Amino acid sequence: MWEESLNTIVLPTLSTMVFFIFTFNFLRYLMGDPHIQIRDITKEHSWKAIKGITKKYFLYICIHIQAYYCSICEALLNISGLYCDSCGVCADQGCVKLADKQLKCKSITLTNDQSMKHHWIKGNLPLVAICYICREECDIEPGLTDWWCCWCQRCVHEACKPVLSEICDFGTFKLMIIPPGSLEVINRRRTMRRRLHLRSIITPNWPKWNPIIVVGNRKSGNNDGGQILSLFRRLLNPAQIVDLAERDPVAALEWCRLLGKTPCTVLVAGGDGTIAWLLNTIHKLSLKPVPSVAIIPLGTGNDLSRVLGWGKEHDKHMDPVEVLQNIRIAQEVKLDRWSVMIKPYGGLGFRGSDRTLFMYNYISVGVDAQVTLNFHRTRESRFYLFSHRIFNKLLYLCFGTQQVVEREYKDLEQSLEVYLDDQKVELPSIESVVILNIPSWAAGVDLWKMGMEDEEHVNVQSINDGKLEVVALYSSFHMAQLQVGLSKPHRIGQAKSVKIKLLRSCAIQVDGEPWYQHPCEFNITYCNQASMLMNNAD
Repeated sequence: MWEESLNTIVLPTLSTMVFFIFTFNFLRYLMGDPHIQIRDITKEHSWKAIKGITKKYFLYICIHIQAYYCSICEALLNISGLYCDSCGVCADQGCVKLADKQLKCKSITLTNDQSMKHHWIKGNLPLVAICYICREECDIEPGLTDWWCCWCQRCVHEACKPVLSEICDFGTFKLMIIPPGSLEVINRRRTMRRRLHLRSIITPNWPKWNPIIVVGNRKSGNNDGGQILSLFRRLLNPAQIVDLAERDPVAALEWCRLLGKTPCTVLVAGGDGTIAWLLNTIHKLSLKPVPSVAIIPLGTGNDLSRVLGWGKEHDKHMDPVEVLQNIRIAQEVKLDRWSVMIKPYGGLGFRGSDRTLFMYNYISVGVDAQVTLNFHRTRESRFYLFSHRIFNKLLYLCFGTQQVVEREYKDLEQSLEVYLDDQKVELPSIESVVILNIPSWAAGVDLWKMGMEDEEHVNVQSINDGKLEVVALYSSFHMAQLQVGLSKPHRIGQAKSVKIKLLRSCAIQVDGEPWYQHPCEFNITYCNQASMLMNNAD
């Protein structure tokens, strides 16, 4: 009887359930979720461990003070304490559940007919906090004393608090904030958990409103990405902060689509590869108006960030207030976007499937791409346990020295043909060809400009003139000389289109993303322009 029940009832039922679950999830994956999932603030605070935050960030997260205290029991916290990076509430391990129940976090959503009131947090004020009413210093006594609003960032004494209006105006960065009353969400339940999904954004009646979306990967830059995202959660609506470790760029840029005709700014924390990824997504989504992009550099080279004035690396003592102030006065500039069509040569003369990429910084073929590829493979290895900017530069030096000895790309000119505006050019004995869109290569070298004073009739380089600059490098040792300014490249010329016929397999990189390419032909043609922000601050 048991065997008959197993064969006729249990197994068919189980197989039907498995088939249904698989089909349901597969269809949901194909259809995608049209709404942005945001954190449900009714559940708990966005807790971070104090011991996980290095001292350089304390000043700007409002807990870098002589002493900080639990917001529940008011005990002095040690390194095992926790803080909420959205509202600034602090708690020790034993008071976390009470803090979640008794103290509200920043309300990222609010019914539109409600007036926005100050969200007061007691104690743990920023260092050298000044009262907004009496202009005297706050929080000068130990313990939880005085108040600050986690939306407008104003600080007040206990006695001065009743004088201030209870309505919050969002403070200095009002025009960058998406107010809680502008977010329309829908509640969804999946299994036992409630999820909030953004349905629409209602434009507030604020002239010159230009909200900002902060995008980054918390795992990037030795986990500095997570610290940077935390810094901006305090100053903005936490829903405006998008972690690429949890969401792809399409979900991040869905904010821009929901904003409709309202112009917005995207602040991306990452290296050249992350920036290119985001710019490609903006282009593919055909967003109108096109969002302007600002940068916090987290990569190793950061060539585009250097050109646009955002620096070669992010400041270890970065003040998010200063970053937002710089974005407000930044100049919008256009950056040429180039289409790279790769047509592989198949066996017996047949072509393989075409591949199309986009380029913003530069493309290189040969020895410098091989050095980048070797470094990339090492970084992706499971044995790559230590990551640091200085260590990464030493690795680059090691792989460059290896190519000096091996000369894997000697006489590369015999294995490729270069055409500028459909005109074939003659090449000397080289090991690499570099096609530039910006005046920065290999972490800050201005290749096209080097030695320009010794030559006549050399046009200047621009990031938005619809032209590319093509140069050649003689060897890996020549690359090292260029890095320290002891040589100059072989300038091939400028062109509105570049074609290269690659007759043998070799390394290629596009905006720092390398791979090993089999024989092919690739054409680089003008596509359109991306909108970037140039930092004009000194």
